[in-house]
Amino acid sequence: MLQFKMIRLLTALAILLFISEASCLTTYASAAVAPDFTLTSLDNKTVSLRDFRGKVVVLNFWATTCGICREEMPSFNKLYLDYKDRGLVVLGVSIDTAEKALRFFSAKSGIAFPVLMDKERAVYSDKYKLFGIPVTLLIDKKGIIIERIIGEINWNEPEMKQKILRLLEAKQTKQ
Repeated sequence: MLQFKMIRLLTALAILLFISEASCLTTYASAAVAPDFTLTSLDNKTVSLRDFRGKVVVLNFWATTCGICREEMPSFNKLYLDYKDRGLVVLGVSIDTAEKALRFFSAKSGIAFPVLMDKERAVYSDKYKLFGIPVTLLIDKKGIIIERIIGEINWNEPEMKQKILRLLEAKQTKQ
């Protein structure tokens, strides 16, 4: 009987840990070069990550079918509008397969930053080896992933704005 209770307790703890880990914001340093990619934006422009070397990039992987992804968009939009003139680039990489829904949501939400389409998830899965959304990468001026954030975050919180400002103000040294 004691063994059965212990197994139930351990199972419950494992499930609780899994659920809390999957639903909470997780950040960890990456310090790897961001793999280059080229995707098409909603305005039918070809966009490559390498085009933004020398700028700070906030690279967000998301989908319109993800509720917390949709909730995060206004704070990304405000962040972009507040800091784009200082060299900040925000790129939203949508893994939606339904382009019509993506276009509708983006227009309705007034997203000002480029939204790129990764319908086949070639960038999301193959290049970046990601699973789960939202995932946001902070990429410095040299193209190095300095932080990976899993989950929703308010990009207008003072802590996040300070982090972005430090990256924007950092001097770029020759590689």
